[in-house]
Amino acid sequence: MQVGFVRCLAVSKDGRWIAAGTYKEVVVWDAETYEHVFANVEAYLNGVDFSPDSTRLVTGSLNNTVSVWNIAARQRVLGPLQHPDIVIAAKYAPDGTQIATATPDCVRVYDTNDGGLLLNIPVKVPPWYNTGLLWSTHCLFVVSDSTIKQIDVSAPSEISEWQVPDSNDSSCIALPQHGGYIAYATKRTVTLWDMSTRSQLGFIEHPQDIRSTVLSPDNLFLVIAGESGKITINCLAHINDSIPLSRLHPTFQESDIQIDDAAFDAWKCGQLENAEALLTATFPASQDPNHHILASRALVRTRLQHWDAALGDAERSIKIKPSVTGYIAKSIALVGKGEKYDGYRACDIAFERFHSTHVSFILLIKAIVVFMAGDHVDAISRVDDLIATVPFNSICYVVQAHMYFLRGKWHLKRRDYERAIHDFERARARIRRHTSRTLFMVSLISGWNFDDLGIMIQKYLCETLYAAGRTKEASESLLKMANTLDEEVYVSAHITMWVSDFVQRCLSAPVSSRDAASKGHDVPSSPTPLLREWAKRKLTSGSWKDALSAADNFMVPKSAIYWAICEWLETRHKIKDGTECFNQMMRELGGEKNPHAELEEWIRDFKQRFSKKLEFRGDLAVADRKYEEAVSEYSAALSLDSALPQVFIKRSETYIASDLWRDALNDANEVIKLDPSSPWGYERKHAALHKAGDYDNAIEAFETMLSKITHSPDAEIRERRSDYVKPSETKAAIRKAVQDAIRDSPRVLINTISGHLLDKSKQASSFESLPVFKEMVSSMITSIDHSRIEQEVTQYYRYATFSHRWEDNEPLFEKVVHIVVYDLEESPTHDKLQTFCKIVRAAGFNWAWSDTCCINKADHFVLQEALVAMFKWYEGSAVTIVHLRDVRSPSRRGDLVKSIWNTRAWTFQEYHASKVVRFYNEDWTPYLNLDIPNHKESPEIISEMEEATGVSAQTLMALRPGSDDIRDKLCLASRRETTLVEDAAYSLLGVFSASLSIVYGEGDKALGRLLAQLLTSSGDTSILAWTGKSGLYNTCLPANITVFSQLPPAHIPPAINSAEMDLITARLHASSLNFSLVLKLYEQLCGLPVPLFAGKRMKLPCITFKLGPLSIPRGKSERVYRAQTAALGIVEIRTKEDLSRLESLYLVHPWIDFLLHRHPVGSVIETVPEGSPDDQCSSTGEMLPSPGPSNIPTIRRTRTLASRLGLQFGGRSGSLPRDATSLLPPSSISQNDKRMRALQFVARLRQPFGALLFTPTRQNVAEYRRVASESQITVQVHEDAPWNVLIDNARMLDVL
Repeated sequence: MQVGFVRCLAVSKDGRWIAAGTYKEVVVWDAETYEHVFANVEAYLNGVDFSPDSTRLVTGSLNNTVSVWNIAARQRVLGPLQHPDIVIAAKYAPDGTQIATATPDCVRVYDTNDGGLLLNIPVKVPPWYNTGLLWSTHCLFVVSDSTIKQIDVSAPSEISEWQVPDSNDSSCIALPQHGGYIAYATKRTVTLWDMSTRSQLGFIEHPQDIRSTVLSPDNLFLVIAGESGKITINCLAHINDSIPLSRLHPTFQESDIQIDDAAFDAWKCGQLENAEALLTATFPASQDPNHHILASRALVRTRLQHWDAALGDAERSIKIKPSVTGYIAKSIALVGKGEKYDGYRACDIAFERFHSTHVSFILLIKAIVVFMAGDHVDAISRVDDLIATVPFNSICYVVQAHMYFLRGKWHLKRRDYERAIHDFERARARIRRHTSRTLFMVSLISGWNFDDLGIMIQKYLCETLYAAGRTKEASESLLKMANTLDEEVYVSAHITMWVSDFVQRCLSAPVSSRDAASKGHDVPSSPTPLLREWAKRKLTSGSWKDALSAADNFMVPKSAIYWAICEWLETRHKIKDGTECFNQMMRELGGEKNPHAELEEWIRDFKQRFSKKLEFRGDLAVADRKYEEAVSEYSAALSLDSALPQVFIKRSETYIASDLWRDALNDANEVIKLDPSSPWGYERKHAALHKAGDYDNAIEAFETMLSKITHSPDAEIRERRSDYVKPSETKAAIRKAVQDAIRDSPRVLINTISGHLLDKSKQASSFESLPVFKEMVSSMITSIDHSRIEQEVTQYYRYATFSHRWEDNEPLFEKVVHIVVYDLEESPTHDKLQTFCKIVRAAGFNWAWSDTCCINKADHFVLQEALVAMFKWYEGSAVTIVHLRDVRSPSRRGDLVKSIWNTRAWTFQEYHASKVVRFYNEDWTPYLNLDIPNHKESPEIISEMEEATGVSAQTLMALRPGSDDIRDKLCLASRRETTLVEDAAYSLLGVFSASLSIVYGEGDKALGRLLAQLLTSSGDTSILAWTGKSGLYNTCLPANITVFSQLPPAHIPPAINSAEMDLITARLHASSLNFSLVLKLYEQLCGLPVPLFAGKRMKLPCITFKLGPLSIPRGKSERVYRAQTAALGIVEIRTKEDLSRLESLYLVHPWIDFLLHRHPVGSVIETVPEGSPDDQCSSTGEMLPSPGPSNIPTIRRTRTLASRLGLQFGGRSGSLPRDATSLLPPSSISQNDKRMRALQFVARLRQPFGALLFTPTRQNVAEYRRVASESQITVQVHEDAPWNVLIDNARMLDVL
């Protein structure tokens, strides 16, 4: 074991623990295993000591405090006890009932039960560690002023002292149990001193300055602790052997009685006949018996009063070999035969022969023999002489106390009560606690039982006083007995029974004349000490009701009996029993008028005290969630005092926790009755009603509570108003959340529970009719839980959408608005709608939307809103239910591909907008029996949708609403069919996030208006890349969406890869290219405005090529024309239109963004930091134009969905200024850069492209219309094309 700077040390009495105190902690080890079992921070410890039962540890420290610790629980159980100065030492009394502490100027004694100060003894103690203080049986030993002082604690008074060296330096003392010597340590030496002669017996050296010493429980080892942590254990066996005990101390060696263990045990247990037989059986047959056995049998036979036989054994034993035992046996046997003087003579002979070793013992035995002979006074006088010789010889006191006790019993038999009382009182004064082997041997020899002597003395004294009619004194004697005897002895069964019986007799006895004279005739209303002692004894082993029944004959008021019982129950912390007893007393005293003032005060105090304790116990039970127990405690408190609002409040809270809302409500109403102005009764009422689900009344109670708080005269209560939230505030928060939840949902929804169509206002109000609305208003009383509100509202307003193929006789708005959906007459379309609603309801959704009945098509504004917002509605739905009318069960792989549903235009956006989709067959069984929440994630569905659309799943998943990827979306939509021509455009409004006025009957103009809006917003001229018939809206736009089925569009030149661009530019570099003209054309194109529509007129930037005379057309149904151009050479045109009637024709190159290598407006823009490796190259490897003005911090690069598919569309970036890629200002661009850009521009210009055919209108030659061709007109600018012609024809066209 090793710790830092040990200041003090202790070993437990059972040898189990070792404790050490250091400058920062107390440490406890297991003495067998040396395992560290307990430690607690305690600064600068000077003293440690274990209790006699080894369960507790007392510590004293330099911070002027003493504490008591429970070792098993590892926690403080008493203290800290404050002292006026530093605590030098702390020690337990041998009986554990007291602790002694030492400071530099005094020694204090405390009660270990409650920490009460019992004694304060002024004495100087040197300031060292737990060392100069020691307990003996009745004494304290203190090192003081170079002396060891012995102090009687019971007096208190100093008994004796003797000089020792260096006590003011560093000193400590230890005392063995037999008290024969004391170990005194100073500096590095331990000196052993004889207690009787005060002479030095020996010494032990230690390698360090000694700070603490302690003896083991068997006194065989001395543990020494040094200053630097060195601990040694020293064997004292040789020292004990060398210490002769004082000749004046009664001693008796074990060698004087050498008999068989069985015989000895029988003797000890009082089985004398058995002991005699066992001793006789040990005699050898052929030789003389052992003199020890003969002497021992003689003593046993004296106990049996077989005097002659005992005398014979004693004489034979002495004849064989004289011994103390033989002479004692002979002495007792002679006295027993009546020959007392011969008996005395036998003792004298023993004294003469053995006085060197047994003088005191023989003298004590002779006194006992004299007493046995009847010479009581002489015997007692002899013991007095022994006591006078050795004043601290406790054995003599015990023997003399027994003599007085026996003489008192002798007087009692003769009814000489006064003399008996006198002897019992003398015996009580002489009794000491002593358990030495010598006293045990005295008991074996004399037959006197010393075990319960103190108890028996006091018991006989009480009985004698009672028999003498001195009941009051008997009672007082009993109380004194109760206060002085050890608790563990006192509560033994026979003593408890006797005390209860005796007190019962005392209390039942009438007041004697002597007692009455000493204390008047008034009967006290409060319990007397005797009554309290009776209650204590009676309740130790029985219930209070049994005790009450036993007190029927007491000559005291019943209220005093109740009072005593309640008091004792309180001391034993039996609070519930005390409450029951008190309540029974109050019921019995209910008719009593004008109770005694003292009783009235006690009743008042008891109620207040117990109600607080019960309330506290209830609080503890609540903290442990023992609600039933808590209710019981609170109820008990209220049984004492029903006017305790705070207890009613707590019990109400506990009832709530136990789901007993009715009881909680009753308590809340009681609080309101007790204090109507208090808000807290209404608070509890609100909680109870809320628990009951009566939210309306709960909210009303809460509002009343708020009103009470607001108008309270108590300022502290008014300040609490800020802790609460008005119900109106919670309602407002919920309503706002409702509006947020339904803001983007359809205008009309079907309530799947009721089957009614509800508009937005009714949807909003429907939430307020739900229990959850009132529950949230009632529950959010201290703060608004916006998160929960949002969760509940969002959960409630989740809706499902319906995707299906329209059929004849669909239930429309005007038919369903006034009827319950589930009440529609039977028809296939009605059944379809009803089943859809039922499936949605079964899935846990309260709302459903179907395009058949949830749009009021008669209201143009509503229709307009629905067509524009439909994509968002499907996108915002929790699930979309798809009904495949033409797919029968069991469905097979491929049925979805072939389903009509997959050909309809409206279902295109319905599928792509929805996050969760579930497909159902005609009979409403899941398609392919899919058992997953979202069929859109099913590999089977993904595969079939790829097959149906001809587009990869990755592309389908990448589609987002907006004006990006226009050509891809048009391509997908081109394969869908509509019943109405206009729906080809209207079904795409949500896909493109576009907004159009809805004009059914306008035909293909609807598509034209949509495409015009898309081109204007995005600049994506790929919309113009088509062949076929022109629409009515503008000749540049098609009449039918099917023209967009081709991907990629062949009109737009393909991108030039990096390697090919390098070859072309190298070849151009070597040619005689006129770079100035090239740059001029480049800059002119850069300066052209973006393409856009102004009304039906389109502004188109382009390069025009005027056609020469047309050749005679070939073909009948389709005409083929040929014509010559300066830049394109001979071109061939196929069209159904008669071009010969047109005055002039132009081929147009509208793909300006391709030529300038720009990005179409509306594309997805990705920002690339300037200077990164990618900022100079396109995805195709072409060099990007360097930034124009220096204030453009980054270069933006477009990666559209089409480019990810390997496509390249025209158009320009809407994120850059029009001149951002121009060559201006010239000073910022090097000549080499200009030359490289010119070469790349020429390379792109000379790529084949699909030209558009235009002709001036007849009304205005400055206005053009597109001439539709049945096939693409593919042309290519020749290498010898005149640059001046190209420059002159780079312009804007107005196209009608």
